[in-house]
Amino acid sequence: MQIQQGTMRDSTGYNPGLYPVRSWEILSTLGILSCFFATASANEPPEKIWSFLENHCVDCHDGDDAEGQIDLFALDFDLRDEETTRRWVLIHDQIQSGEMPPKKKKRPDAESTRDVLARLSNDLTTATSTRAETVLRRLNQNEYENTVRDLFSIDLEVEGLPDDTSTDGFDTVGEGLAVSAEAIQAYLEVADQVIDAVFGPPKAPEYIRHETNLLDQVDWKGNPQLEKQIGKMFRRTDDGLVIFQSGYCPTNLVNFARLRVPAGTYRGKFKVRAIQSDKPVTLRIYGGDTIVRRKENHLVGYFDVPPGEWTTIEFEDKLVEPGGTFLPKCYGTRDTRKDADTYPEPGIEIGDIVIEGPLEKWPPPGRLKLLGDIDPANATVADAKVIFERLLPVAFRRPVEPGEVDFYTSLFEATKADDPKRSFESSLRAALTMLLCSPEFLFLEEPGGGELSPYALASRLSYFLWSAPPDQELLTLAAAGALEESSVLRKQTERLLNDPGAVAFTDNFTGQWLDLRDINFTEPDPTLFPEFDELLRLSMVEETKRYFSDVLENDLSMQNFIDSDFAWLNERLAKHYGIEGVTGQKFRKVSLPPESARGGLLTQASILKVTANGTNTSPVIRGHWVLENILGTPTLPPPDNVGSVEPDIRGTTTLREKLEKHRAAKECAGCHQKIDPPGFALEQFDPIGGFRTEYRTLSNEGRHTGMQQHPITFAWVKYRLGSPVDSKGSIASGESFAGIRDFKTLLLKRPDDLTRNLTRRLFTYSLGRKMEFCDRPAIESIVKKMEQKNYGFRSLIHEIVQSETFRTP
Repeated sequence: MQIQQGTMRDSTGYNPGLYPVRSWEILSTLGILSCFFATASANEPPEKIWSFLENHCVDCHDGDDAEGQIDLFALDFDLRDEETTRRWVLIHDQIQSGEMPPKKKKRPDAESTRDVLARLSNDLTTATSTRAETVLRRLNQNEYENTVRDLFSIDLEVEGLPDDTSTDGFDTVGEGLAVSAEAIQAYLEVADQVIDAVFGPPKAPEYIRHETNLLDQVDWKGNPQLEKQIGKMFRRTDDGLVIFQSGYCPTNLVNFARLRVPAGTYRGKFKVRAIQSDKPVTLRIYGGDTIVRRKENHLVGYFDVPPGEWTTIEFEDKLVEPGGTFLPKCYGTRDTRKDADTYPEPGIEIGDIVIEGPLEKWPPPGRLKLLGDIDPANATVADAKVIFERLLPVAFRRPVEPGEVDFYTSLFEATKADDPKRSFESSLRAALTMLLCSPEFLFLEEPGGGELSPYALASRLSYFLWSAPPDQELLTLAAAGALEESSVLRKQTERLLNDPGAVAFTDNFTGQWLDLRDINFTEPDPTLFPEFDELLRLSMVEETKRYFSDVLENDLSMQNFIDSDFAWLNERLAKHYGIEGVTGQKFRKVSLPPESARGGLLTQASILKVTANGTNTSPVIRGHWVLENILGTPTLPPPDNVGSVEPDIRGTTTLREKLEKHRAAKECAGCHQKIDPPGFALEQFDPIGGFRTEYRTLSNEGRHTGMQQHPITFAWVKYRLGSPVDSKGSIASGESFAGIRDFKTLLLKRPDDLTRNLTRRLFTYSLGRKMEFCDRPAIESIVKKMEQKNYGFRSLIHEIVQSETFRTP
């Protein structure tokens, strides 16, 4: 639109100049345009910043092919927009690190660089300060289950909770925990499950003690179940049956299944001993629908069975559906189907078996905790008020006002008045449902402004380290105003870390920081990796959790996350790593040989599996993972017009060759100079974390392995060996490495990078919000302190909790 001497001409060619234009219309139009241009001007970078960029940066950052996908001419300065802010933060960091402008270009003088960084930092800090408050966040699934567990003393795996969305790497961030109409309906249905578990069944279930032996099992028609296989698959003894099977093994406890027992927790006792072996043989037991396998079934556990004398394996397991049973079978043995009486391989003799339960107490502890000494048959409205007076402060994690108790009492009374015949328990259920769906229960109250209230601080600490509500000691200290004292807060942090409940921190933080929750996301190709099995998968995750816990419990240096001279192993994982001297499936701390490539997180099988796709590895994926999850220096996502680099499983072209061609493209080179080196170092490990010097291939051109069956799983080996692994490279500083050991040495020179990344992630996890640019001074302050504390990980937790940021909404 144009304005010319009192006339207006629009894009259609219509000329309103033929008609008089009122002055107020012109003034109005001018007012609109002046607002437009004022806004546009406000969205342009300040002169000092733009002058710097124009002199040193626009040559590389202009147009569709701008480096890093940052076109400075198209980038405004509206820092209210998060994506725009993210790009300006990236520009700030590139200038600060000296990567922008690149060394081959004209370098700015130090003073102008300091000035532009100061101005940009000030603007970014101001803009992000408005976003650096924790938004109202609801309990995530883990926190909800733990909260109702503690509130009512129930052990319940709730079904149907609203999904949690991960934001900035964690499911504790308020932005990803929105509540919709569908979510409210889900909470109503979940509340019914919780209340059912609290009140329990109307009478105690029948207690069953079932004594049996594998020799006694009969099928559903009453015929002996295993008789036809004795002498073939099984060997009869005076005390029971010897089994050799790690594969198909029809040793279900059918007699127990025929009882159609109710759901509940059962205790099992198996009399066992290993035979024809000089070391323990592993027994595994499954529970649930192990016969037809159409309903829920699960692993109970793996157990070491020593040779020689009889021993008793004892376990407790929850059968979640009626009619469940148990299945024992060997692990790591070689099967036989025809000559069990003379078979010389190791096996397990199973004698008498006892299964008893359900073990749950009746009346349920939750019922007693809720009602106390109140008898529902004779209870009154006054009794309901007593229950709410006792329950609400714990449910809301703070003192309650009389009006809040009156609200739930009135709700109980109104429900009762609607139907005088309605029982006390039924009316109480209605009020409890409302309580479990209330914002006060579902959300963490962290009002903005000033400091957190003592009760909000108690909740923040307990949900940080326990993923559960504050216990009575924390609430008592909050009531006394003592929790805000640094010495008290430090003592409570230690208490929570030493409590068994802190296992939730290990599980939930490592599950998300290190992506352990994705361990089942891909299934390794059994043709390429016949040694992969259930126990290896379980052991992978267990190693990482025990390793993390060791570093935390003993305040070991965070450098151990990069490299160490120890590992946490069981026999299965030690065999996978080629480490001798570890017998049995119990985990223990093991000193690593000096020449071992293991040590630290990067070479643990869990990390190596979640950064691969089950068939092959990608230096790009693994390299990006190291930059983001370990060093906290992620690169931009690739441009939309750049395809991915896929490995050639035939082995005719190496991935390094493909990446060198990929890196030749201008738009790819910058990021791949950072991504590829850690990825190449990790090429020494296959998709399931095994060390390799050659790639596996399905091509007939590969050479034979020399194995017919794998020595651990006895699965047939069909893969061949292809091209050699090339794990050398160099990092941006010019320092080179020949493999993972050299690369870890280079990473150890950068302790602040890992510390900074962990500090940011711990803040995000504990506060429930993303870290903003304005949080950087607080993070850097902690990083500086950690050098004086030998980078101790437990010390870092304390610094997080003691910080002003942790105590601020």
